Amino acid sequence: MGDDNTNTSQLKFEDGRLVDRSETTTSSDTDHTTDLVTPGDQTGFTVEVKSGALDVNSELRDAVETHSQTLEFGSRTAAEDYAKQLSASGGSIRIQAVPDNEPKAIDAYLLADHNPSIKTPAETNGNTWTFDVGANLYGALGEAILIDAPKPHALIHYIRQDLEFDETDLEWGLNVTVERGQLLSVTSSEGAMRWTPDCFVEAKDGWNGELLERYYCEIKTGNASFERSQVEAMKTLAADERVLKIRVIIDELPKQYSLRINEVASEA
Repeated sequence: MGDDNTNTSQLKFEDGRLVDRSETTTSSDTDHTTDLVTPGDQTGFTVEVKSGALDVNSELRDAVETHSQTLEFGSRTAAEDYAKQLSASGGSIRIQAVPDNEPKAIDAYLLADHNPSIKTPAETNGNTWTFDVGANLYGALGEAILIDAPKPHALIHYIRQDLEFDETDLEWGLNVTVERGQLLSVTSSEGAMRWTPDCFVEAKDGWNGELLERYYCEIKTGNASFERSQVEAMKTLAADERVLKIRVIIDELPKQYSLRINEVASEA
């Protein structure tokens, strides 16, 4: 997920261990202004520009001539801001994570955005406007099922199976809370990495009782790929924390949804 324009807490881990906590505040974007992003100002998130994106956006062609067809940014958020920045004055382009089997040392592709009807109606029938569901909204729907549901039944079911405890042994009963993720900085022998989990989940004995387990989760909807940078950060954090990759299938909504939960193994 991209960074939210709200007050956030940044947690710092070294070899999976929490070592520092600092409060940071980002400004509101209600005036619709943002700092311009320039490729190469920061590094750490590598994007390959595809030919389709070059065909639709002249400013992107200028950037590739200046830099190369591989652009560097400080984070996925910066890369997405850059795509929005260029899309505002030219052809629409977007960032897409590379699949796990991508052989090149890149984190994402910069593609032409062929979803014009996410911004304007695909069909108008009287006072009814019909819009297409783009990739970002599709992903948000899957996340909402687990993060914004009145009660996270699927996660509760997973935790009961995972912990294998007798709930009669609990004083107050199992209580599961789900919170939006915070920016994490994890450090390994390969260097520092940043990752914002979609959520973290805590299982406790009652509201204020013993912490039974904590999980950090990355949620993908449908066939969306896990980013290489995300996977590396998750593996590092998994040395000392429980980290879950969750895939939500929403093809049968509104009647049903499916999900697969896999724990991330540490490379240590």
